[in-house]
Amino acid sequence: MRRFATLMVESQGTMARITLNRPQQRNAFDSVMVAELGQAFETLEQEPTLKGIVLAAAGSVFCAGADIRWMQAESPVSEARARNDAQQLTGMLRAVDECPCPVIARVQGAAFGGGLGLLAACDIVVASEDATFALSETTLGLVPAVITPFLLRRTGESFLRRYGLSGETFDATTARRFLLVHDMVPPHALDDRVAELSNAIMKLAPRAVRDSKVLFRRMPTLTDHDCRSLGVDVNASARSGPEAAEGLSAFLNKRLPSWAQTSGRQTEEASTSEHGSLRNT
Repeated sequence: MRRFATLMVESQGTMARITLNRPQQRNAFDSVMVAELGQAFETLEQEPTLKGIVLAAAGSVFCAGADIRWMQAESPVSEARARNDAQQLTGMLRAVDECPCPVIARVQGAAFGGGLGLLAACDIVVASEDATFALSETTLGLVPAVITPFLLRRTGESFLRRYGLSGETFDATTARRFLLVHDMVPPHALDDRVAELSNAIMKLAPRAVRDSKVLFRRMPTLTDHDCRSLGVDVNASARSGPEAAEGLSAFLNKRLPSWAQTSGRQTEEASTSEHGSLRNT
């Protein structure tokens, strides 16, 4: 994979890590970062052996939302320019949301504005207990319109009315209560918890995980009847497939399935490497 101007992309075996890398700008989005994030996810999803992605950020802040200097590059900004930027941001969030493998967000410091949309597009969000959050768009005369579909699905209308209409900063406990954050840990335990989740994912059947993610995303858009029909179809397809045959055989014979054996070797290699971190590609 090529190198990026605003990101670091690393990989080791079946896991990858994308790091927002504009710490001096508090990892705020500009046109380059938006484009590169979309490109990075679209490229990684083509890797057939990839099992998961960790989305992290360099420095003390996860993401401060959109870069004000980028937003105000023209004054006033034309509607055509604003529409194009909004479409690019939507495309990037969709690339994260529709990534076929699980995406784990590692959150430290602040996540404001568009940063909340990024979290809502991830599958699992782990935050430091001292992290802070805000839907800050209205304090700038903006509307959080692009990120609302992702937040609405994750947190619900009540959350949006409460924090989108007040602009108040809220803590990780509140973020977890509204399901924006799943796991909240002390700052020193953040990397350990992300590693635990990554290792758990690596032990799962990769095709089953990808099919489950598609199923979970699709079912809320269907009628009850179609949900039941889809459930029968997906269940039958998985049960009659090679992964189920291997998994059930491994269970009955008291051995690890083939995919878990591979993940075990990768985990051991990572723990004994010089830094215990992901390698730069």
